Amino acid sequence: MNMGVGDIVNVLYLVYSAVRSLIQFIFELTITQGSPELALKFADATTLLVTITAVWIILEFTTSLKKVVRIVVIIGWVLLIVSMLISLAT
Repeated sequence: MNMGVGDIVNVLYLVYSAVRSLIQFIFELTITQGSPELALKFADATTLLVTITAVWIILEFTTSLKKVVRIVVIIGWVLLIVSMLISLAT
């Protein structure tokens, strides 16, 4: 099998899209029942943070950039949770 870079990117995008759809579905069933537009917004942010977290876990074992990625991941998760709490409180 001869896979090019474009094929790999397409597979990664397919996985990313499937994860986002699953997270959006879970949000629609649980914490954002009254606001489906919030489910989409939070699903996008959560999927991005899940992806960055996965990269961070990989980098944890391989490079010294882990400190920078760790800070971005922590700030991202904190901002997502604060944003969800504020949006759901209003």
